[in-house]
Amino acid sequence: SLMTDFSEEKFAKIQEKENLLDQYEDKLGTYLMQVTGGDLSIAQTKETSKLLHTISDFERIGDHASGISKVAKELANKGIQFSDAANYELGILESAVKEAVDITVKAFINDDVALAHQVEPLRQVIRVLCGELKKSHIKRLAKGKCDMEHGFAFNDMLTNLDRIGAHCSNVAVALIELAAEELDTHG
Repeated sequence: SLMTDFSEEKFAKIQEKENLLDQYEDKLGTYLMQVTGGDLSIAQTKETSKLLHTISDFERIGDHASGISKVAKELANKGIQFSDAANYELGILESAVKEAVDITVKAFINDDVALAHQVEPLRQVIRVLCGELKKSHIKRLAKGKCDMEHGFAFNDMLTNLDRIGAHCSNVAVALIELAAEELDTHG
Protein backbone atom coordinates (compact mmCIF):
# COMPACT_ATOMS: atom_id res chain seq x y z
CA SER A 1 0.00 0.00 0.00
CA LEU A 2 3.01 2.31 0.36
CA MET A 3 3.25 2.50 -3.41
CA THR A 4 -0.05 4.36 -3.63
CA ASP A 5 -0.30 5.84 -0.13
CA PHE A 6 3.19 6.46 1.26
CA SER A 7 3.65 7.44 4.89
CA GLU A 8 6.80 7.58 6.98
CA GLU A 9 4.93 5.84 9.81
CA LYS A 10 4.06 2.81 7.66
CA PHE A 11 7.58 2.77 6.22
CA ALA A 12 9.12 2.80 9.71
CA LYS A 13 6.80 -0.01 10.82
CA ILE A 14 7.96 -2.20 7.93
CA GLN A 15 11.61 -1.52 8.75
CA GLU A 16 10.98 -2.38 12.42
CA LYS A 17 9.28 -5.64 11.46
CA GLU A 18 12.14 -6.51 9.11
CA ASN A 19 14.66 -5.93 11.92
CA LEU A 20 12.58 -8.18 14.18
CA LEU A 21 12.50 -10.87 11.49
CA ASP A 22 16.30 -10.74 11.30
CA GLN A 23 16.56 -11.15 15.07
CA TYR A 24 13.98 -13.96 15.14
CA GLU A 25 15.77 -15.84 12.38
CA ASP A 26 19.07 -15.60 14.21
CA LYS A 27 17.68 -16.67 17.59
CA LEU A 28 15.43 -19.39 16.19
CA GLY A 29 18.17 -20.79 13.95
CA THR A 30 20.63 -20.91 16.84
CA TYR A 31 18.07 -22.58 19.10
CA LEU A 32 17.06 -25.14 16.49
CA MET A 33 20.67 -26.08 15.84
CA GLN A 34 21.13 -26.68 19.57
CA VAL A 35 17.92 -28.70 19.79
CA THR A 36 18.86 -30.98 16.91
CA GLY A 37 21.64 -32.44 19.05
CA GLY A 38 19.09 -33.61 21.62
CA ASP A 39 16.83 -36.62 21.85
CA LEU A 40 13.81 -35.66 19.74
CA SER A 41 10.66 -37.54 18.93
CA ILE A 42 9.77 -38.15 15.29
CA ALA A 43 7.26 -35.28 15.39
CA GLN A 44 9.81 -32.94 16.98
CA THR A 45 12.45 -33.91 14.43
CA LYS A 46 9.99 -33.25 11.60
CA GLU A 47 9.03 -29.82 12.99
CA THR A 48 12.65 -28.87 13.64
CA SER A 49 13.61 -29.87 10.12
CA LYS A 50 10.68 -27.92 8.67
CA LEU A 51 11.72 -24.79 10.53
CA LEU A 52 15.40 -25.14 9.67
CA HIS A 53 14.53 -25.54 5.98
CA THR A 54 12.22 -22.53 5.86
CA ILE A 55 13.18 -19.79 8.32
CA SER A 56 15.71 -18.17 6.02
CA ASP A 57 13.17 -18.02 3.19
CA PHE A 58 10.62 -16.31 5.43
CA GLU A 59 13.30 -13.86 6.56
CA ARG A 60 14.24 -13.14 2.94
CA ILE A 61 10.58 -12.44 2.11
CA GLY A 62 10.81 -9.77 4.80
CA ASP A 63 13.99 -8.40 3.18
CA HIS A 64 12.19 -8.05 -0.14
CA ALA A 65 9.13 -6.46 1.49
CA SER A 66 11.54 -3.95 2.97
CA GLY A 67 13.04 -3.47 -0.49
CA ILE A 68 9.60 -2.68 -1.89
CA SER A 69 9.02 -0.15 0.89
CA LYS A 70 12.34 1.51 0.01
CA VAL A 71 11.26 1.82 -3.62
CA ALA A 72 8.00 3.39 -2.45
CA LYS A 73 9.93 5.85 -0.28
CA GLU A 74 12.25 6.78 -3.14
CA LEU A 75 9.28 7.42 -5.43
CA ALA A 76 7.50 9.49 -2.79
CA ASN A 77 10.62 11.53 -1.97
CA LYS A 78 11.28 12.28 -5.64
CA GLY A 79 7.62 12.87 -6.49
CA ILE A 80 7.74 10.14 -9.11
CA GLN A 81 4.67 8.18 -10.13
CA PHE A 82 4.45 5.22 -12.42
CA SER A 83 2.19 5.49 -15.45
CA ASP A 84 -1.34 4.10 -15.24
CA ALA A 85 -0.24 1.20 -17.45
CA ALA A 86 2.71 0.39 -15.17
CA ASN A 87 0.52 0.60 -12.06
CA TYR A 88 -2.06 -1.68 -13.66
CA GLU A 89 0.61 -4.24 -14.56
CA LEU A 90 2.19 -4.06 -11.11
CA GLY A 91 -1.25 -4.54 -9.55
CA ILE A 92 -1.68 -7.84 -11.38
CA LEU A 93 1.80 -8.99 -10.36
CA GLU A 94 1.29 -7.88 -6.76
CA SER A 95 -1.98 -9.85 -6.61
CA ALA A 96 -0.22 -13.00 -7.80
CA VAL A 97 2.59 -12.51 -5.27
CA LYS A 98 0.13 -11.84 -2.45
CA GLU A 99 -1.72 -15.03 -3.34
CA ALA A 100 1.54 -16.99 -3.37
CA VAL A 101 2.48 -15.63 0.07
CA ASP A 102 -0.98 -16.35 1.48
CA ILE A 103 -0.98 -19.93 0.17
CA THR A 104 2.59 -20.50 1.36
CA VAL A 105 1.88 -19.28 4.88
CA LYS A 106 -1.34 -21.29 5.11
CA ALA A 107 0.40 -24.44 3.79
CA PHE A 108 3.26 -23.92 6.25
CA ILE A 109 1.04 -23.36 9.30
CA ASN A 110 -1.24 -26.30 8.49
CA ASP A 111 1.43 -28.66 7.07
CA ASP A 112 -0.82 -28.80 4.00
CA VAL A 113 1.17 -30.49 1.25
CA ALA A 114 -1.70 -30.30 -1.24
CA LEU A 115 -1.80 -26.54 -0.76
CA ALA A 116 2.00 -26.36 -1.02
CA HIS A 117 1.70 -27.93 -4.48
CA GLN A 118 -0.25 -24.84 -5.61
CA VAL A 119 2.68 -22.51 -4.99
CA GLU A 120 5.02 -23.54 -7.81
CA PRO A 121 2.49 -22.93 -10.61
CA LEU A 122 1.93 -19.46 -9.15
CA ARG A 123 5.69 -18.99 -8.99
CA GLN A 124 5.88 -19.73 -12.70
CA VAL A 125 3.11 -17.20 -13.40
CA ILE A 126 5.01 -14.60 -11.35
CA ARG A 127 8.21 -15.26 -13.28
CA VAL A 128 6.43 -14.96 -16.65
CA LEU A 129 4.64 -11.78 -15.52
CA CYS A 130 7.95 -10.23 -14.47
CA GLY A 131 9.38 -10.94 -17.91
CA GLU A 132 6.34 -9.50 -19.64
CA LEU A 133 6.33 -6.41 -17.44
CA LYS A 134 9.99 -5.78 -18.25
CA LYS A 135 9.15 -5.95 -21.96
CA SER A 136 6.23 -3.55 -21.49
CA HIS A 137 8.42 -1.17 -19.56
CA ILE A 138 11.07 -1.18 -22.28
CA LYS A 139 8.35 -0.32 -24.81
CA ARG A 140 7.21 2.59 -22.61
CA LEU A 141 10.82 3.78 -22.33
CA ALA A 142 11.24 3.61 -26.11
CA LYS A 143 8.05 5.65 -26.62
CA GLY A 144 9.13 8.24 -24.04
CA LYS A 145 6.27 7.41 -21.66
CA CYS A 146 8.78 6.62 -18.91
CA ASP A 147 12.29 7.73 -18.10
CA MET A 148 15.31 5.95 -16.67
CA GLU A 149 14.51 7.03 -13.11
CA HIS A 150 11.16 5.27 -13.40
CA GLY A 151 12.96 2.32 -14.93
CA PHE A 152 15.26 1.65 -12.02
CA ALA A 153 12.42 1.81 -9.51
CA PHE A 154 10.18 -0.34 -11.70
CA ASN A 155 12.90 -2.97 -12.13
CA ASP A 156 13.59 -2.93 -8.38
CA MET A 157 9.89 -3.64 -7.79
CA LEU A 158 9.93 -6.51 -10.28
CA THR A 159 13.06 -8.00 -8.74
CA ASN A 160 11.67 -7.84 -5.20
CA LEU A 161 8.31 -9.32 -6.21
CA ASP A 162 9.98 -12.06 -8.25
CA ARG A 163 12.26 -12.99 -5.34
CA ILE A 164 9.30 -13.16 -2.95
CA GLY A 165 7.71 -15.67 -5.32
CA ALA A 166 10.95 -17.66 -5.40
CA HIS A 167 11.15 -17.82 -1.59
CA CYS A 168 7.52 -18.92 -1.42
CA SER A 169 8.40 -21.70 -3.82
CA ASN A 170 11.38 -22.70 -1.65
CA VAL A 171 9.14 -23.02 1.40
CA ALA A 172 6.55 -25.04 -0.51
CA VAL A 173 9.20 -27.37 -1.94
CA ALA A 174 10.63 -27.91 1.55
CA LEU A 175 7.18 -28.87 2.85
CA ILE A 176 6.64 -31.25 -0.05
CA GLU A 177 10.07 -32.86 0.31
CA LEU A 178 9.73 -33.25 4.07
CA ALA A 179 6.36 -34.93 3.61
CA ALA A 180 7.82 -37.27 0.98
CA GLU A 181 10.70 -38.20 3.32
CA GLU A 182 8.18 -38.93 6.06
CA LEU A 183 6.27 -41.23 3.74
CA ASP A 184 9.47 -43.02 2.78
CA THR A 185 10.42 -43.41 6.43
CA HIS A 186 7.07 -44.92 7.36
CA GLY A 187 7.00 -47.01 4.19
